[in-house]
Amino acid sequence: MAELPEEIPSLIVPMQGRPWLIPNIMIAEVIPLRQPERPGQGAEWLLGWIDWRDEEVPLISFERLNESGAIHIGENSRIAVINTVTGQLPFYAVVIQGIPRQVRVQRNDPIEEPVESGPAETMYIQLGGELATIPDLDAIERALVSLQAA
Repeated sequence: MAELPEEIPSLIVPMQGRPWLIPNIMIAEVIPLRQPERPGQGAEWLLGWIDWRDEEVPLISFERLNESGAIHIGENSRIAVINTVTGQLPFYAVVIQGIPRQVRVQRNDPIEEPVESGPAETMYIQLGGELATIPDLDAIERALVSLQAA
């Protein structure tokens, strides 16, 4: 098993609830909020599809997928296009609540918070006094792939 690096360039991504903490390579681009060109059907967390760089990308509400709140579109809302980890989809997009900011996370910096996480979260953490969640990117992708198979 490969050893973890001492430092991971990461992003704090503003969300409706707790912000995400993810490696910065996970975000392909942050774009202005726009209506999906094709509405979603079925799952309430699937908002629809947007055209991004000549690719049809599903747009989701993380809060609805995670069963942690209502869809919130505020004046600072944007769309983050996410690189996938499994390769079963090239990208997906998620509504975020502002512009992510860069942080450099040392291996021992995050402190796990003993809070029950949602179905699309890995864990809650504290990073320099700030509370954040580490999303379960595999679970998000599995949910999207299961929609395509249906």
